[in-house]
Amino acid sequence: MKLLKMLPFLPLLLLLSGCWDRLELEEQAFVVVVGLDSGPNHTVAVTFQIANPQVGSSDKGSAQNEPPSDIVTFNAADILSAKELANSVITRKISFAHLRTVIVSQEFAKSGLFHRILGSSVRDPEMRREINLIVSKEKASDFVKNNKPKLETRPHKYYAFMQERWRDTGYVPYSTLNRYMQRLGDDTLFLAIYATASKKETKYSKNEDNYLAGQIPHKGGDPVEIMGSAVFRAGKMIGTLTGEETRYALFLRRKSLTHSFIATYPDPLNEEYQITCRFMKNGKAKIKMNAKSDPAQVSVRIPFRVQVLSTASFVDYASDAEKQRQLKDGLQRKLADRIKQLVAKTQRTYKGEPFLWHLIARNQFWTLDEYESYNWSEQYTRAQVQVQVDLTIVNFGKQVEPPIMHISGDEQP
Repeated sequence: MKLLKMLPFLPLLLLLSGCWDRLELEEQAFVVVVGLDSGPNHTVAVTFQIANPQVGSSDKGSAQNEPPSDIVTFNAADILSAKELANSVITRKISFAHLRTVIVSQEFAKSGLFHRILGSSVRDPEMRREINLIVSKEKASDFVKNNKPKLETRPHKYYAFMQERWRDTGYVPYSTLNRYMQRLGDDTLFLAIYATASKKETKYSKNEDNYLAGQIPHKGGDPVEIMGSAVFRAGKMIGTLTGEETRYALFLRRKSLTHSFIATYPDPLNEEYQITCRFMKNGKAKIKMNAKSDPAQVSVRIPFRVQVLSTASFVDYASDAEKQRQLKDGLQRKLADRIKQLVAKTQRTYKGEPFLWHLIARNQFWTLDEYESYNWSEQYTRAQVQVQVDLTIVNFGKQVEPPIMHISGDEQP
């Protein structure tokens, strides 16, 4: 009987399936990059890079003389206010549906306002937490304007491809809004991608990863350099790490998204030359901790499989077991020493660790109150950390023996 009474109202449900709020693609302006800078009177300067969907697509015939994107900047109280304000200048409705990257200037990242602006913006459903977070050495607006990739027409493709390269090399961390929000406490440090489009300093190093963005010696190509990481504590930037230090920081974690990297080190048998190797993870890092001792004891063992790619010294390692042992011991010692230097730097300079060891320390307490009263960040600065690197050399490349060269006495190095 009740069902019969409801039948007259069932046709009304068809009226609820309307599409009055729909928007066609040509009615929307898709923001692919947002830049954040300090503004006057506790405001933020928000830069929007809006993609032109016709450039780089099959419909490019009608947009031959149009730029690939439009860049506009607004001063507002927060990101969402700037988004609303943009509609007074831009004819299409601003959408963050394709937003992949947020650029923050180093100056703004060091201010106390940065966390408040970013934290309030995630209330917008379009601000997805997997958006990449990049810290620029210069103003974010200048970075966005100067980033003109030579091989990529569409700006969002540049950041999509670069994200894949970041995982391949380990020069920069995997940095998203979600990870930033997760690591706002005082017991850990957060690492964000560090970049610049302003090249004012060039540094020359035998190690290809011992650079910070803006120091890489190169000519031509895209002016943007992405190398190293920005260090955050309690939501505020406090320093930087080089590409080499960032790599070590990622591998000191129990789980790392970077599985291999190529690096050069002095040849143990002839330190005048460098030896190039590919280091591949051979399982998870083994981390043991005794937080109840005073000071805390931390033991880390990192296993790697190693491929020797290049030996400029022409030392014949492949056919000599004793030389292989010396190579293995030399690389293990060099890696362990540099990792220990990084750990000491985080203890003395940054007063915290970006290795996620606080999760291991937290497991040794019954309650959260016990862990908070323990004050891991302070205990870490006094902790005794032992680092062991275990290398297994798997091969020496396709050419087993070094090439035979007849060098005269005048050509000897």
